[in-house]
Amino acid sequence: MNSFVAFDFETANYNRHSICAAGFVFVENGEIVDQIYSLINPEEEFYSMNISVHGIRPKDVQDAPIFPEFYQAIQDKIKGKTLVAHNLPFDGYALKDNLSRYGIPSVENNLLCSLQLAKKILPKQARYSLDILSNQFGVELDNHHHALADAEACARIFLHLTKRNEISSFEELYEKTSIYHGLIHQFDYRSSLVKPKPKRKLEKKA
Repeated sequence: MNSFVAFDFETANYNRHSICAAGFVFVENGEIVDQIYSLINPEEEFYSMNISVHGIRPKDVQDAPIFPEFYQAIQDKIKGKTLVAHNLPFDGYALKDNLSRYGIPSVENNLLCSLQLAKKILPKQARYSLDILSNQFGVELDNHHHALADAEACARIFLHLTKRNEISSFEELYEKTSIYHGLIHQFDYRSSLVKPKPKRKLEKKA
């Protein structure tokens, strides 16, 4: 749990496959060791609402790589690693939808969601947004909705939650939270989920 890759995408419009920026933060033994940020040409129309959130405009991505070029450049670096996003149902499916859109088989990655983890560990909170949790845990987030800044905040929040609750493996994660990791490989995708533990059968008295 202390070695993973946190990631975040920004999109040009309401389509999850319209990724226009990507941030990846690499964590080894609890320390951030590397990071990747890239604008991406989504080959899609930009909506004004999305621009108002992240500030990226069509002219900014004119010379940026398209998603297949970006993924080819990073796939060896992320292969076999656990990918963590804050709101995996968005970022995870954005990744899946782009791979499907371009017919790209993905490398194998386990998937986890820091938002899902926060909700399990802190069940009585009203909000679990990235900025709220960053402020709560003393994580610097000066440029919210910049893909790299959000990915770094996600990494630090995930580290805080797992260390605080002494979660160091998938087995401990499941035992303490009932969260079962997701998976992406080739063209298969399964998001992380809360999976009830099987009930123990009562032993019959002799």
